[in-house]
Amino acid sequence: MAKQSPMGNISFNPRWREELVATSDEGKLVFEITMGELHVYFPGKKKWKEAVPGWAKDKREIYLDACERWCSQNNIPLSVANNTFFYEEKKQ
Repeated sequence: MAKQSPMGNISFNPRWREELVATSDEGKLVFEITMGELHVYFPGKKKWKEAVPGWAKDKREIYLDACERWCSQNNIPLSVANNTFFYEEKKQ
């Protein structure tokens, strides 16, 4: 599995806590990825609206498209779900 793959200005990097970090110029969003049998869970529209930071409010389709391409390139299934975890990782 590729560690990082650029998608326009969004790159993805899985990490050990079952998290897939999406990094862009605007910030970092963290999505759920199961380890063992890899599977990415992307937030549905309702979950996105509830949890997304202001800078990403109108970027759901851009992130979903980039995540779909990354998953496809790495042969990892992707599901859209409202019961997944999803958060912004603040810059330190």
